Amino acid sequence: MIVLRVLFALLPLFSIGFLTWGTMIRLAVVTRRARDWVLCGVSAAVMITGLVILPEDVETTQADIAMSLILLNALAFTVYFLVVDIKHDKVRLGLVVPPQAAAYNPYGATVPRHQAGYVPPVQAQPQPQPTPQPQPQPVIPPQPTVQPAPANPRIDQVRAELDELSNLLRKDEGK
Repeated sequence: MIVLRVLFALLPLFSIGFLTWGTMIRLAVVTRRARDWVLCGVSAAVMITGLVILPEDVETTQADIAMSLILLNALAFTVYFLVVDIKHDKVRLGLVVPPQAAAYNPYGATVPRHQAGYVPPVQAQPQPQPTPQPQPQPVIPPQPTVQPAPANPRIDQVRAELDELSNLLRKDEGK
């Protein structure tokens, strides 16, 4: 894997920038991201633009600009290739957790949720002026009662074993 990374990183540099698109194709195939495919097209377009504006007389400023464009293209996309390919490899091997996976928590929130039977305090409202008519009282819907789930006998057994172990350890500490 490292050998391929080195070969594809050297490809644009040894070809004087003309094969930069090849490195980007490999990156786009490996990562399967639309952004890398678009950057592959950008790399090819910059290289073609540099070739089109390259004059036959290489002693001109236009030739210097065209070759600078091609070489900067090679350098920029080689650096991009190395950064993204190494990062992709670390994620693939599980050494780094991708940001979108880090946001997912399969165990739910760690903050206590609303408990059954708990009614949040009502905020104080301004007192209405006394009137002769009785004010309608707000209707509070009844709170559903939650039946506790039947205890798993295995949990009770483990709990009893832990209690027994805890008692043995306390006895050993007392000696």
